[in-house]
Amino acid sequence: MSGASRSDGRREASTPGDEEACRLESIAWLPGTRVGAYEIVDVLGDGGMGKVFRVRHLISDRTEAMKVLLAASSASQEMLDRFTREIRVLATLNHPNIAVLHTAFHHEEQLVMIMEYVEGMDLRRALAAGITLDQAVAYIRQLLTALEYAHSRGVIHQDIKPSNIMVTPGGQVKVLDFGLALAAPEARLTMTGALVGSMHYIAPEQLSGEGHDARSDLYAVGVKLYEMVTGKLPIEGTNYAQVIGGLLQYSPISPSRINPLIPAEFSAVVMKALAKEKRERWQTAREFLAALDASQLGQASQIRVFASPTSTLTGAAEGAIAESSKYEPDQLSEIMLKLAHYVGPIASVLVKRASSSANDLQALVEQVAQEIEEADARRRFLSSVGGRFRKSGLL
Repeated sequence: MSGASRSDGRREASTPGDEEACRLESIAWLPGTRVGAYEIVDVLGDGGMGKVFRVRHLISDRTEAMKVLLAASSASQEMLDRFTREIRVLATLNHPNIAVLHTAFHHEEQLVMIMEYVEGMDLRRALAAGITLDQAVAYIRQLLTALEYAHSRGVIHQDIKPSNIMVTPGGQVKVLDFGLALAAPEARLTMTGALVGSMHYIAPEQLSGEGHDARSDLYAVGVKLYEMVTGKLPIEGTNYAQVIGGLLQYSPISPSRINPLIPAEFSAVVMKALAKEKRERWQTAREFLAALDASQLGQASQIRVFASPTSTLTGAAEGAIAESSKYEPDQLSEIMLKLAHYVGPIASVLVKRASSSANDLQALVEQVAQEIEEADARRRFLSSVGGRFRKSGLL
């Protein structure tokens, strides 16, 4: 969808097509609007591909969720392909832990999906409210069961994150949003060239450009399990570059070191899911499930865990950075962040590689600058980094 963003969240249309898209977004999808056999009740969510509404079926009176690709007439082909892909992938899945697709249709010029409405809260809110380790394992077991089913049908979710995992009042897990799902062996989909998935839950191989598979989903499950038993993300950071660098380079602290009440055997199950190399992780969801069932939480089962409010790198991660490099953690993070403006997420890989071969900070900066193709952009990068470190007396 083209058009400029406004500070009030609305869009300024620059063409007649944009004006029509804007009209559809602001007028046609209000509470009370009828869409086929459905009536919109309220908005559940708003994302880059459209909106999700709570709707009521006019005949059965059943509450359902309606996902709409707004302004489909002006959407990119990639966006239309992804939305159509989600419909087709969901149509093949029928599992108690996966939100059901009821139907899909075109309304005026909009592509519409009608989904099972899942009442409850997502895992992020559940963790913020506090959960016991027993509850955490019960939720993860259901998530793994859903993924075992999907993977057996060649479907990789690719965006396992807390907001895509709902928990009903009865404790049932429902996995949402297979919009990024991949039916192997097709190529990885991206959105306008960017990495898909949420940064903290992306497996290292997705960041470094390698192929991904079911084990990439299992890595994301490991991140979520780690977070639910420790209250912390395995790799944290104050900016994009720190998170990418941490995911590629540093190992998290074992849960049993964070809380000695967590048995070492259980902690090892979590850590294996977080292995940087795919071949060193659990190879299937079933294998992961079996390991969870074999491990025992013992006294730790009733420990209540709350999400940590901090988002900075943990002390152990900072220590790992210091041990792995002759440069200060903040120096590398600063360079990664500035370089990422010109080359994207690959900045972390480039800085890591340069840090192992460059003799000093100046040489490192000059080396990674050569990865920026445009001369003017390269000069701007060198100027911004040079200015920052000269003020600190480091260059």
